[in-house]
Amino acid sequence: MLLNKIRNNSFWLIDSIKGGKVKQQLKQVQLGVEQPNSKNAKELKEYYLKGILEHAIETTDFYNHLNKAFSISDFPVVRKTTIQDNFEAFQSRKFINEDNFKVSTSGSTGVPFFLFQNKAKRHRNHADAIYFFNQSGFEVGNRLYELEVWRGHNEKGKIKSWLQNAVQFDISRMTDDRIAVFVALLKKDSQNKKTMLGFASSYELIAQYLEKNNITLNNLGITAAVANSEYLNPYTKSTLGRHLNTQVLSRYSSEEVGIIAQQTLESPNRFVINHASYFVEILNLNNDNPVLPGEFGRIVVTDLFNYAMPIIRYDTGDIAKLGINKQGVMELEQIEGRKMDVIYDSQGNLVSSFVIYTKFYNYYHLLKQYQFIQQGEKEYEVKLNLQDATFSFESELIEDIKSDFGSDADVKITYVDEIPPLSSGKRRKVMNNYKKA
Repeated sequence: MLLNKIRNNSFWLIDSIKGGKVKQQLKQVQLGVEQPNSKNAKELKEYYLKGILEHAIETTDFYNHLNKAFSISDFPVVRKTTIQDNFEAFQSRKFINEDNFKVSTSGSTGVPFFLFQNKAKRHRNHADAIYFFNQSGFEVGNRLYELEVWRGHNEKGKIKSWLQNAVQFDISRMTDDRIAVFVALLKKDSQNKKTMLGFASSYELIAQYLEKNNITLNNLGITAAVANSEYLNPYTKSTLGRHLNTQVLSRYSSEEVGIIAQQTLESPNRFVINHASYFVEILNLNNDNPVLPGEFGRIVVTDLFNYAMPIIRYDTGDIAKLGINKQGVMELEQIEGRKMDVIYDSQGNLVSSFVIYTKFYNYYHLLKQYQFIQQGEKEYEVKLNLQDATFSFESELIEDIKSDFGSDADVKITYVDEIPPLSSGKRRKVMNNYKKA
């Protein structure tokens, strides 16, 4: 569309007038992600890594004792609680009086959290977002459907939404009627290229609705549906993709850091790491040693661009399986979600969340919602919110769960009228109250 082309040209013209900062950063991101083993990319990343480490030592109270550190491995792994408990010590004295940006998380992990980012970091985040959106078929100016919990603090005004060609769709209560409204919006939209960005749990509810009502939407021009903030299970990925005739991709990002990795149209089942903007490590679940390819470990990230509050070796709280692609570049085969919500069988062995999701596939047509909770070492609770009054497969479901969690597993099924979302709008399908306790 001509108007979308005008939006695109206007965006880059304004960036050019301001010094072309986003465009310059975008070129670096493309180099670092697509050719991370090239001489130029390696030298650039080493320059940024050295710069942030030296800056942290010289300008923050938390890191200034590390003046004899030789490499990043000499720095401690930090968590949200570490930053919270030492908040002022993490702030750079050089940037403390600058016009920084405050970013915060919703606290869905149980730990509300915020920090500051300097302007250059914001430009880099902007370039990261444009690059990874491009990898899902989106270009600046095209229609973007944003599925989130929209409130006064994050809602865009009508003029800004129009300029960005964004449709903000609120997912606070995704009833069948509400999903029908969203489907009608997609059908009525005449723009030939559109992209979706939303919580994975909202995608799952849409997928269930489309499958239940046997609705397939072809020729809508949806380049991709990008899922963020939550684990994207295989059912949602395949079912929503089939009914919307598009590719469903998962993005791994956080408010406090930015886009760390994402599936792309060229790599739809494995996560391409943002090597340009972050130094990413996958460390053992029980110590700070790196894992081998094919093993699960904690995702630990060093932000190369946040000079206002240097975040070095930040344990995100999530775990992933390390992979290496054909070019010998580090990638993520799977992202399992938060470490504190990883589930264990009755013998204490880690069970992939993929296994848990498969237990419910056969019953999706009978369920509005479900939740799997580990309550004790061998105690598991399954909460079911039913479509109808009865569920005739209780014994089959329990036996199926025991087949993977142990014959001595104590499985209890609880029927509820609602499994409410968190304040952020996220819906956690898997929880571990035992390990948290």
